[in-house]
Amino acid sequence: MNFKLPMIINNRFEVNPSRNEVLDLDTRKLVRLEPRLMKLLGLLIENQEQIVSREFIVKHIWDDYPGAGEGLNQSVFWLRKLLHDEKKQLIETLPKLGYCFHGHVKPSGSISRRKSGKIIYFLSALLLTVIAIIIFHYYHSGRESRPDNLSREEIMRISKIDSARQLQNYHF
Repeated sequence: MNFKLPMIINNRFEVNPSRNEVLDLDTRKLVRLEPRLMKLLGLLIENQEQIVSREFIVKHIWDDYPGAGEGLNQSVFWLRKLLHDEKKQLIETLPKLGYCFHGHVKPSGSISRRKSGKIIYFLSALLLTVIAIIIFHYYHSGRESRPDNLSREEIMRISKIDSARQLQNYHF
């Protein structure tokens, strides 16, 4: 299995390695993992149903860092917690040997659906913005043509013009 592509574990957890995200499809809870946790999960999935030794994991993920054994223990603990593996059956510990991943993994197609959903939201927001601009423009252009929207100076100027016309039409 190519761990760079989105996948589903046990029909419940959607894993997106490129974003370091795990989505619980039951609860809709999205968790971002630190890169080492995602690498560990990927390493276990890529070697599904095979024993992956602690030494191999420490070498490939922690670069043989001294004390990495405790980091590995904590990482396995957090992955089990994230994947609701209380019985330690999904990520099995094999004493003195390493770990074995027993989950059912399949490719995920919903990542692209989420992206298309974002596009729909974006286009909807854009459409609403355009409608709001049109309404705003229509409302304000309509107000400008009404006489009750004239400024005081404009009213005075118009009344002076009207007074002058009336005087011209008035014969003494």
